[in-house]
Amino acid sequence: MALFQFGRKFEFVKEYSLDDIPVFSSLSPSEQRLIEKKARLVEYKRGDIVYEEATPSEAFYVVISGRFRLYARPKQGKAEETLIYFYRGDHFGEASLLTGRLHSACVEAKRDGLLLKFEKEDFLKLIQEIPAISRHLNRSLGHRLTKVADTSTRREVKIVAFFSKGQGFEGFQFWTDLCGALAGQGKRKVLMVDLGSEPPGALFSETFQGVFPGSFDLERIDGTKEPDLRTYLVRHPSGFDYFHARAGEQSAKIPALLIFLASRFDDLMVRLAPEINDATFRAMKHSDAIYVLTGHEPAELPGYGQVLQDFEQSFGFSKNEIRVILPDPETTGAHPLTFEQKEGMLGSRIFSVLPSRTGQPDRYQKTLRYIAKELSGTLLGLALGSGAAYGLAHIGVLRALEKEGIQVDMIAGCSIGALVGAFWAAGFSTDQLESLAKSMDKRTSFFRLLGFRDMALAHRGGFFKGHQVSRFMESYLGDKTFQDLEIPVKVIAADLFTSEEVVLESGRLVDAIRASISIPGIFIPVIHRDQCLIDGGVVDPLPVRVLSSLGIKKIIAVNVLPGPKDRLEKHRVQIEEEKLRVQMQAETGYFKRFVAKGMHKVYNRYAVNTFNIIVNTIQFLEYEIAESWGHQADILIHAVAPEAHWAEFYSPEKFIRVGEQKTREQMDEIKRLLTE
Repeated sequence: MALFQFGRKFEFVKEYSLDDIPVFSSLSPSEQRLIEKKARLVEYKRGDIVYEEATPSEAFYVVISGRFRLYARPKQGKAEETLIYFYRGDHFGEASLLTGRLHSACVEAKRDGLLLKFEKEDFLKLIQEIPAISRHLNRSLGHRLTKVADTSTRREVKIVAFFSKGQGFEGFQFWTDLCGALAGQGKRKVLMVDLGSEPPGALFSETFQGVFPGSFDLERIDGTKEPDLRTYLVRHPSGFDYFHARAGEQSAKIPALLIFLASRFDDLMVRLAPEINDATFRAMKHSDAIYVLTGHEPAELPGYGQVLQDFEQSFGFSKNEIRVILPDPETTGAHPLTFEQKEGMLGSRIFSVLPSRTGQPDRYQKTLRYIAKELSGTLLGLALGSGAAYGLAHIGVLRALEKEGIQVDMIAGCSIGALVGAFWAAGFSTDQLESLAKSMDKRTSFFRLLGFRDMALAHRGGFFKGHQVSRFMESYLGDKTFQDLEIPVKVIAADLFTSEEVVLESGRLVDAIRASISIPGIFIPVIHRDQCLIDGGVVDPLPVRVLSSLGIKKIIAVNVLPGPKDRLEKHRVQIEEEKLRVQMQAETGYFKRFVAKGMHKVYNRYAVNTFNIIVNTIQFLEYEIAESWGHQADILIHAVAPEAHWAEFYSPEKFIRVGEQKTREQMDEIKRLLTE
C-alpha cells in the first residue's frame, strides 16, 4: 500500500530528554545515566533570579523549558543591558566555574521554566569523566560574550562553519547568499571568513562583481598587536563583509584571528577548506554550529556521512548542531532514493532541501530566509494540538496572528491541529477556513465526513474506514504535497505497536493528515510498510518538542483540550440547567412532564455511547500530556470552549471566537517574544 514517504521518529518522554540538549545529545546511554544522577531539576517562576552579578559561581545550568535572560545591572550612569536570552537546550554558568571568577552578569527567568542544575563539584567531575562535554564547552567559551572593540559593551558572538567537498560556484554562491540573508535579518554585523585552501579568484569576481583584493597571510598576526585587515575586507552589496585568509603553515594562529574578528563583528561565517586539514580543525574547535552542503549525486552521500561522523566524534558537535543541506536533485529513473534512504546514507538528519537558485528562485530565497532566521534564533514555531471539534479554535488563533501580521515560520500539528495547520499553510486564509467550517451543519456534517458507506466491515480496526474524510480533504487540497506549502508543516502520528512518535513531512498532505486524525477505535489505522499509524495525540497531543528539536527557539503552543476544571464547570452548569428543567416541568401538565422525562432519559443514554467513551477517555489522558509539553513553550494559549462537545463540528463559531479571544489576551506577550 504505497501512501507517502514518512519522516523521522522521536522518542517520547514524560518530563525531558537529554537527546534534545546539544551538550548531552551525543553521549552514550551510560554517560546520559550518569548525567541524570548528578542533575537536579529546579523550577523557576517568572521574575526569579537564578544568580546575581558579582556572586561566586556555584553551579552549571541547562535550560529544559522556559526562557531566561542574562543581563548586566545599571552602573556608573549606564542603563540595564540585556546580553543574551537562553532557550531550551542552552546552558550557562560554566564560564565562571571554569575560570574561578565571580559571575559577570545576572540571570533572570523571563517566564516559568525548568533548569537542570549541576553543583560545582559534580560539574567539574563530569567534564573530567566525559570528554565530549569538555569538547562542547571549549567550543563555546571565549566568544559567546565578547567585548566590542574600543568599548565596554558586551554582546553575543556566533561563529558558524560551512563545509562542502566541492569548492565550485554553487557552494560559494550559496554561502554568500546566506550571509546576505543573515545580514538582512537585523542590525548584526556579519563577516564571511573564507578559509578555503585556494583564493576564490573567478568565483569572487562573479559573485561580488569586483576585483579580488588578495588574501591575508596569517603570518602577519602578532599576539601583541592588532592586525590591519582593512585592505582585505570587501563589502558585499547585500550588507555583509568578506575576508579571505591564507593559513598555510600558520594555522595555529586561526584562533587568535577569530577572537580578534569576534570583537568587530557579531556573526562570523567561516567557509572551510574542502579537506579536513589543520586549519579546518582549529576553526571548528571555535564554531558553535556547522552547515554542510552535500553533493547532488546519491553516490556522494556515504562520503559526507563519514565526514559528519568525524564532526561528531572529533569536535563534539551534536546532531542538533550539524545542519545538513541537500541540493534539490534532478532525479532520474523510476525509483529515486527516498528522504529516509538519504538520511540513512548520511547517518544524520537532513535540515533542509535547497531548491535551484535559477530554476526555482522564489523557493530558493524562501529557504535562505528560513535558514538565516534559524541562524539568528528568530524562527517562530506554532504547535497546534489535538482535540476533535475543540481544535476549530485553532482557526481563531491563526486569525489573531494574521490580523497582527505575525509571521509563523513552522507549524507542528497533531490530529485537528495538523488539519487546520496544513490547510492554512497551503494558502487558505482564516476567513476561508471559517467558511469551510460553517459549510458543515448538524444534518449533513456526518455524511460529508463519515457516512454509512464508510463504515468498516464488522468494525475491524475501527468503526470507519476514513475514505470519506480523505475525499472531503481532497476536494480542497487535491494532490498537494508538503513541498507545495508556503511554510513548513510537521504532521504528528503514532505507531500503534511501538508507541513511537512519527513526524510526517513529505508526500501527499491528505495522506499525512488522514494518519494523524486516526482516533483509535473510530478510524481504521493507516498501514505503511512496517508501521501501523494512529492519531499522534495519544503520545504527543501538543508537539512542542518536535519544534524545539528542529531548532525553533520561539514557540507558541495552543492547547484546546478541556481540563478537569473545565469539565467540572461544564458539569456544574448542566446540573443547574437540570434543576431549572425539573422546576419548569413541575409547573406543566402530566403529559408534558412524561415526554420531557422520556427525552431526558434518551439523551442520557445517548451520551453514554461508544464514541463518547473512546474520545473522552483519550482526551482525559491527552490533556495531562499536553499541559506538560505546553509549559515548555514560550507562550501557552489555552483556547477552550468548555460548554461545547468534541463532536460539534457544526458549531464552529463558538470555537473560533474563543481561539481569537484567548490569543488576543496574550498578544502583548507574543509581540515581546518576537522582539527579544
